[in-house]
Amino acid sequence: MIRLNLLPKNLRRRVELGWWRLAAGAFALLVLLLLGFLHYTAYTELSLAKAERDALRAEVEALKPFIAEQNRLVQERKALEALLAIREGLKKNFIPWSDYLATFIRQIPQDGGRLPVALRSVGARAIPEDEATQMAQAGTFDGKRVRVEFTVQGEALNQNALVSFVRAFETSPRFGIEFQGASLDQNRGLYTFSARVGLVGGEESAR
Repeated sequence: MIRLNLLPKNLRRRVELGWWRLAAGAFALLVLLLLGFLHYTAYTELSLAKAERDALRAEVEALKPFIAEQNRLVQERKALEALLAIREGLKKNFIPWSDYLATFIRQIPQDGGRLPVALRSVGARAIPEDEATQMAQAGTFDGKRVRVEFTVQGEALNQNALVSFVRAFETSPRFGIEFQGASLDQNRGLYTFSARVGLVGGEESAR
């Protein structure tokens, strides 16, 4: 059934929306706008973060060859440093035995191109730094700081040859001698003797 209101407009009943309906609608709209803004902000930040991540990944990929080269150079430097350390250790502990022995033999006095002293045995040992210091402080080898010690047993043709042998090492700045004793072999007419000879090493030997 169709209902018609035939009353004049000024007599008709007016139906108005309540204020709460307007407020509810405004609040809902505000909430929607706020959610939209938050969504837009979050989406924008996420997009920027993804773009920054992609840029960083690209930068890392571009730097990978340089990083690998740097790592290789670091490893090579460590290897070289290890080799240099080994070299320095060997150089520090190296003892030129042939040079020292030749120096020792050249110090033996000669008589007309001949050696009046014959060495039956020669022992040699390197002296550690702390022991060399203790020996020098104790006055061994006339207080000289020796690096190598020779233990000598030999024979001299006569007393003069024996004295010349001892004096040659006693007066040399490169050597020190601790004479241990001598005895005359009546059957052969030779003097057998024993001694310790110290050879100064390092900077002191060049003085």
